[in-house]
Amino acid sequence: MKQVLILNITRMGDLVQMGALLNRLHEEWPGVAVDLVVDRRFAPVASLLMGLREVIALDFHALINESRALVKDVVALYEDVAGWAKPLVERRYDRVINLTFSKPSALLAGFMGAPDIRGVQSAWDGGLVIENPWMAYFSDFHQFRRLNRFNLVDIYALGGSRPGTFCPLRLSLSREDHTWAREALTGVTGWIAVQAGASDSMKAWRPHLFGLALAKVSKQWRGGMLFIGGREEEATIAEVVQVYREAGGKSPVKNFAGRTTLNQLAGLLAECRLLLTNDTGPMHIGVAVGTSVIDLSVGHVDFQETGPYGSGHWVVQPELDCAPCGFDQVCGHHACKDRISPDLVADLMCHMLDIGSCPSQGFGARLYESGVDEDGLGTFRLKVGTESPITAWYAAFWRHYWYEAHTGSRSRVSLPEGPPPDASEVNVQLRALRPLLELACKRADEIARLARRASVDIPQLKRLQQEQRADQERLLCMGMTAEALAPLAAAFGRQVRNDNLIGLDRLARHQAAAYHTWLRRLVEVERCLIGTSSSDRSITPGHRRKLTVVGSERHAA
Repeated sequence: MKQVLILNITRMGDLVQMGALLNRLHEEWPGVAVDLVVDRRFAPVASLLMGLREVIALDFHALINESRALVKDVVALYEDVAGWAKPLVERRYDRVINLTFSKPSALLAGFMGAPDIRGVQSAWDGGLVIENPWMAYFSDFHQFRRLNRFNLVDIYALGGSRPGTFCPLRLSLSREDHTWAREALTGVTGWIAVQAGASDSMKAWRPHLFGLALAKVSKQWRGGMLFIGGREEEATIAEVVQVYREAGGKSPVKNFAGRTTLNQLAGLLAECRLLLTNDTGPMHIGVAVGTSVIDLSVGHVDFQETGPYGSGHWVVQPELDCAPCGFDQVCGHHACKDRISPDLVADLMCHMLDIGSCPSQGFGARLYESGVDEDGLGTFRLKVGTESPITAWYAAFWRHYWYEAHTGSRSRVSLPEGPPPDASEVNVQLRALRPLLELACKRADEIARLARRASVDIPQLKRLQQEQRADQERLLCMGMTAEALAPLAAAFGRQVRNDNLIGLDRLARHQAAAYHTWLRRLVEVERCLIGTSSSDRSITPGHRRKLTVVGSERHAA
């Protein structure tokens, strides 16, 4: 019997988003035993997941705090964790999947001694290395996130297992949970759940706008409004309800924020017709119990990464050039929150409740409908509003490229039609970058050749390495400037640092391989975008091109 250990010790939503991975593992290895390591705070969520043999909980939060506060020395902390992990090591897992990109989880992943590790593990020098191309992509795409079209659910499944059939997210609720929820929701027929708060205020739509949207819906909806969240969101909910009442809201209101277990919360959501929410853990719970979701995607949230997975949901995103903002940015205006009209949200809610038509105008926002694409992956299709033509074209291109590069299989999703909108500029950029990258490959090969010698010419080697560092900085600066180049540059930047090697010659060969991978990929992209022959250059909008990915980087599954 095959055995797999998954490490996922960060957030509640990340656990729910493992659903496709668990299904895919059982599809890959029928009868597989899958165990899950979680932080103790999230063990109740893990207990609702399907396809697990055992949930193994540890108070990682306290462990990290003890480490930072120097309550125990490093050796004592290591001995504590090693003692706790010893029974897991003795199980001899066939695969370890680390979905938490942190040093503690990396150390634990390597400690298991499994022959197949996917995700982050510790290098020999204490650094981090990433195994598996999909897990590497997960660490890369934050540098070009507007071009990413892979949901985290699918990245988990592809990286931890392989391509397979689509499976919606699911949670297993007991009869008691359903019964408790039905008894709690009495008085009216039909409820709308509302999550007005969020763990980060940057991710939350304005409370008074929630109130206005709900008030408008209540004029047509005869059901009730159910508020969920944590105790810390009481003030936010109170503001929403006050605005709701002042604007004429008449539907009954119930506030369960901070008053339920996670099982009870899941039961409540399963009884609701609709969930209106910011990007939160409960949003994923709602999806997994079959409730239709409206996701308000504001701040640094990108619904393409973490939006509601599968069919039957909608996303509202501000129509701004800066949306979504980067994780490392500090916003001084939060204008994205004001771009989403409460009337638009109310109309969309009525449409999902079958008491109104779908909005035809966004009035400063975009509407996306969730779905499943031809490769069996989650997707979002723009229904109202406009996107940058350049961003939309390259997002579709890179979705196709990385799927084929990392799976070695043909994508059923078509490449975008015709040349890119900025074809002439891209041609100039590619022609400038390629010869410089070819020279960098030659220099990297020369360094590798010198490093293999029994007697290394240290002064010459140092000179070449200094030139290489200058080249690398220049190439990365050029490569990160455009949608046609940035994903490859980001992948190179990570790959060149992703080493777990001892020995000057091995390190030199690793760096040379990274340069050659970048050049190979650049040639592939150039061939597809611009063409390298007269027939290639005659691409028209109606001409269907096929992308050939040679020497694809993929993990043996």
